[in-house]
Amino acid sequence: MRSRVAYDKVFEKIWAASGGWAVIMCPCGIVYSIKCNLRAESPRDFADMLLSWKHLPNVVIYDFARGLSTHTNLRQPITFTPFEGRLLEPTTENIAKAKSGKLQVTLPWLTAKKQSPDPDGHPITGSAEHYVLYDRFHEDNTKDPRDSLRKLRLVPQLAGKVNSQAAEQLFSKLKKNNYFMNMALPSTHVFLMRNIIHHYNVRKNEKRLHDIKKEFNTNIHMNDHSQVVLENPSSTEKCMDMSLGPLTALPKIL
Repeated sequence: MRSRVAYDKVFEKIWAASGGWAVIMCPCGIVYSIKCNLRAESPRDFADMLLSWKHLPNVVIYDFARGLSTHTNLRQPITFTPFEGRLLEPTTENIAKAKSGKLQVTLPWLTAKKQSPDPDGHPITGSAEHYVLYDRFHEDNTKDPRDSLRKLRLVPQLAGKVNSQAAEQLFSKLKKNNYFMNMALPSTHVFLMRNIIHHYNVRKNEKRLHDIKKEFNTNIHMNDHSQVVLENPSSTEKCMDMSLGPLTALPKIL
């Protein structure tokens, strides 16, 4: 914009227009929550969805992690804790180590449930800790040095193992629907989007289950936490946590 006046005129025309769609996904690509935004993109949209969950994910990956943590903790204190969703206390020493790449923060309960679960801990991990981390593409955008303690690469259980761009990839696929979705009535638009996401989830799950059956050559079923359980000839069951599922959330807006 060449001037503030021109900006204000344009902003007046789009004010109160839809801010698109917000989703929360697991890293494997399944959509757990979806919301039609009545306003422009804001952490409040993701806070709305996260606070509606019975069990908050232990790790949330977001492109504006600091804003989401601050907003959510203002609405519901001590939601993201410890250290306001950072991996460690933001001391000068910890920040320096994180920036130099000499810091690692292990979260062992991401791979094995805690032997002594925390009060109000997640039913799968047993941990009551909740962190907000930046996705890989946005972790260097912040100017706050304390945000160096929100980098995904600091956690060995997540670094290189989590697709932090799953939501971006989903919306890239959905763009092909814009030509007819944008011409639909609001109620039709919402109905179509919910149906598209439903069928997307079904296809994604069916393909994943098929791949698991092919890989392990055995019968499978889902346990109470929607994790794949393999049945071997000895009748023992082994829970295969094929993804981080509800433990890790990837909020994003279309």
